[in-house]
Amino acid sequence: MKTVKFLMIAILIASVTSTVAAQKKVDPTGTWTYEASEAPYEYSTGDFVIEKDGKEYTAKLVFGEHYELKATDVKYEKNEISFKVYIEGESVFVKGTVGKESIEGTASYSEGTIPYTAKKKK
Repeated sequence: MKTVKFLMIAILIASVTSTVAAQKKVDPTGTWTYEASEAPYEYSTGDFVIEKDGKEYTAKLVFGEHYELKATDVKYEKNEISFKVYIEGESVFVKGTVGKESIEGTASYSEGTIPYTAKKKK
């Protein structure tokens, strides 16, 4: 019985340790090219630019060469980024899971939720 308890404890410790190791914090700063095929054409591709100013993160969306939207309420915790942008008077809540080379997430607004993927620019 002691052997079974010991094995169960060892398995539990190993799984917690691997989970913590897998959640190593990734630096979200940089330019990420995103694609959201279900979004309206003019917003279906662009860049997220994420920067760090002191302890706070900032973000903006860039469409083409001349159109930028500054994000508000930018938060980054446990490899999850989230922020709000206003597009044509509509509040859009963007969130995603940040990996080393990609972000996968959703953009939610009054008419639904749109999935997106983003790749880090080199």
